[in-house]
Amino acid sequence: MAIIGIDLGTSTCEIACFKNGKPQIILNDKGERIIPSYVGIDTNGEIVVGQDAKDQFIGRRQFTTMEFKRLMGTDEKIRLGDKFYFPEEISAIMLRHLKECAEKYLNEEVTEAVITVPANFNNTQREATLNAAKLAGLKVERLINEPTAAALAFGLRNIDKNLKVLVFDFGGGTLDVTVLEIFDGVIDVISSYGDPFLGGKDFDERLCEFIIKEMKRRINFDVKEDDLLTISKIKSAAEEAKKTLSFEKNALIVIENIYINGNIVDFKLNISREEFEEMVFDLVERSGYIIDKALEDKDLSYDDIDQVLMVGGTTRIPLVRRFVKQKLSKDIKTEINPDEAVALGAAIQAAIKSGEIDGERGLMITDICPYNLGVASVEEINGQLFEDVFSKIIERNTTIPTTRSKEFYTLYDNQTEVEIRAYQTLDNDCLFVDDATFIGSFYLSGIPENKAGMEAIIVEFSYDLNGNIKITATIKSNGISKELEIKNQGTLSLDQVVERMDVIDDSWKKSRLASKYKITIEAAEKKIKQMDDIKQKNELFELLIKLKEYIKNEDEENADLIDGKILDFIIDI
Repeated sequence: MAIIGIDLGTSTCEIACFKNGKPQIILNDKGERIIPSYVGIDTNGEIVVGQDAKDQFIGRRQFTTMEFKRLMGTDEKIRLGDKFYFPEEISAIMLRHLKECAEKYLNEEVTEAVITVPANFNNTQREATLNAAKLAGLKVERLINEPTAAALAFGLRNIDKNLKVLVFDFGGGTLDVTVLEIFDGVIDVISSYGDPFLGGKDFDERLCEFIIKEMKRRINFDVKEDDLLTISKIKSAAEEAKKTLSFEKNALIVIENIYINGNIVDFKLNISREEFEEMVFDLVERSGYIIDKALEDKDLSYDDIDQVLMVGGTTRIPLVRRFVKQKLSKDIKTEINPDEAVALGAAIQAAIKSGEIDGERGLMITDICPYNLGVASVEEINGQLFEDVFSKIIERNTTIPTTRSKEFYTLYDNQTEVEIRAYQTLDNDCLFVDDATFIGSFYLSGIPENKAGMEAIIVEFSYDLNGNIKITATIKSNGISKELEIKNQGTLSLDQVVERMDVIDDSWKKSRLASKYKITIEAAEKKIKQMDDIKQKNELFELLIKLKEYIKNEDEENADLIDGKILDFIIDI
């Protein structure tokens, strides 16, 4: 059974597999290599994904969504018609579509995937991605950072070389800069820095602002916030103009059917590449700061870099390529399609995981923790005690998986309890937790009564390959400990996933087999809500997803098999 690689991008998605000794892009049901990251509901009330959803974006703006990746890990709802969805629910729809495309292309069931995320996705965003995959019926073998995946695609072709490579990954929603070293068949990620709020969509927004301003100036037309039809037309036109200006010196922007004083007019606007470059130059300059931070963290200079690998659709913009080339005085590697590199790398990671690429190929990769992780503490600074100081335990750019610990001491006499508050930050010089991001907290009780400073508490952080964080606090004198696996607000709990499962994908109900298994499904869903054991709850949930998938595909033989397993499971517990 194949493990696929998925690039779940802000603007587009790509799927890949490892076949015949090399990574290959999987075509979707329309024969496309690149799939727009759009989800919508059509006029028949059916969910549509990819190009079909993008095609209806202008005419059915209230029933179509895009850029939902930027909301991952938040509790912001996305409206499609009269229903509201969490961002991971929309991502789950997208992932399920990609899963089905892969199954059709490979002619086999797909249940496992390596999924890429921006290097600076925080724990909340990673947890949301894992939730989305679970909801889509996929087991995530590994969450891999996008520039690391691109490095794998590059490294497989250059495994016999010794190089320091800067990966400049500029996608639709984020920018990540990663520095890695290739030597003796090892791809060693040594530094990474990024901006989770800088991407191709920000370039689109600048064009949108320009178009709106020109519409006001030239035809005295005010675009209202609730005029979703016109806004959709402007967004679509801006994206197309940006693409055109990557290959042409000029682009014609046309906004059709604008209603002005009872008349219908078409608004036309010519824009030159020079005008576009002027309006986005500050965005490109911000990318230079990200490059410098990634190098400074490991005391590297431009001269230390042997090659630059540019990936992500935004690197097609000539100004971006020119800026990076001039800044680093390096040639840009173009041997890998910038839109496909991340998915291809994910497929290579899947092949390493499955054993299709073995040790004899000599390919191995290390990755890093993109954040400084630590806790709030009271510390003396210049002879004065300060509360809420950020005490670093794991440094950013530490090779993962990793476990690090630090000793702290009681603050006052007879202290029997302490609150552990955990934070993460990109800033290496962060002094106070107010400038960091809170990620979780818990209380540790059972400290023996003693004088201040006499009892030690050891706080240990573990960070794994998927970016999951575990914190353990232990009282040194008696061994009492408590641990926390970070569970962040803003992501769906398993119960919420189950409650909304039918909202996400109820196509199984339209199958001729639906009535046959209806009682089993209702019983399983009810049982899941009642269960306390997380492991058992997950197992039953996975079986339920499989059953619905088989019902949807009219696969009665396998549906019967899973139906029996569910009934046995419920009886046994």
